[in-house]
Amino acid sequence: MGVDDFSKSEMIALGFVFLIIPCIFVALRIWAKWISRHKLQVDDYLIFVGLMFSIACSITQLIGAIDGELGQHQPTGPDGQPDLNDPRFLIYEKCKFASQIMAVIGIGSTKLSLLVLFRQIFSISRGFRTVNTIMIAVTIGWMISFFFANLFTCYPVTPLVESFYGNKCINSTAMWYSSCVTDVAIDLVILVMPLPPISKLQLPRQQKLVVSSMFIVGAAVIAVSVTRLGMYIHIGTTFLEHYNDETYYTSPVFFWTNIEISLAVMLACLPTLRPIWNLLRGQHLGSTVRSYEPYYSSRSGEVSGSSTRRRKDTFNDLDTINLVNSPHQSADMA
Repeated sequence: MGVDDFSKSEMIALGFVFLIIPCIFVALRIWAKWISRHKLQVDDYLIFVGLMFSIACSITQLIGAIDGELGQHQPTGPDGQPDLNDPRFLIYEKCKFASQIMAVIGIGSTKLSLLVLFRQIFSISRGFRTVNTIMIAVTIGWMISFFFANLFTCYPVTPLVESFYGNKCINSTAMWYSSCVTDVAIDLVILVMPLPPISKLQLPRQQKLVVSSMFIVGAAVIAVSVTRLGMYIHIGTTFLEHYNDETYYTSPVFFWTNIEISLAVMLACLPTLRPIWNLLRGQHLGSTVRSYEPYYSSRSGEVSGSSTRRRKDTFNDLDTINLVNSPHQSADMA
């Protein structure tokens, strides 16, 4: 098997893998909801959006590899210059353009899903609510900004963003760099956000470590984001030497983008899967889902009956990961 064939096969294989795995995790998330007898909430619908765009990005990778020239050396003319009118190259260009735009929405949706879930879990802390609101606004701003930045990389809008087309375009490389850097920065904040409120919970140390590690596993997404940034930098340098072979040397951008969004969907589902774990361990549903009454006010620590009724469904959901104080635990989370 030649280098060209192997690279194309790799693109196709990765496209299928990261098309299927996120679907499995979202299906498990729905099953966990069914087990715990709770309705879908905002964070679930946001993860559905993330999954939809994750699937779409994987499909563009498959189309780019099967019908286009993704992962293959680009044909050149007698003068050694790339054939810009090659139909397979144009398919590659369109897939790359679509993938960049959709990835922003998909990645942003998974971040929002986690932030909304955290808001439900740690809503008792006023300080956490403030930080959470700020991060939701920042994430939405990030999505809107880079969606339109990718869409209007050139004006009029075109997927042919390379300089050799002579279109009026911004510096797309700098824009991609800034997208990755800010992506990593937001992920870092989301990663550390749950740790202070978790540290205040009156839980056994071992249980607290387990809960913390479940959120820290999100560092894997940051590692992939950093890797994608490194690939952008590497490709930006390499492409200067191989400008006539874009389809081969830029192929890592596709699969690292798809790996990031797929992994983000999977990790955003992990905190919701405890009911399945309990079921597999043979625990009765009643021991998995218990009522959290009374609900403690973050200001005074006093019992609030109306708040109890309003928050009961949310707290029952969150018992699946044992993050909320029991009636016998301190509730000073402010």
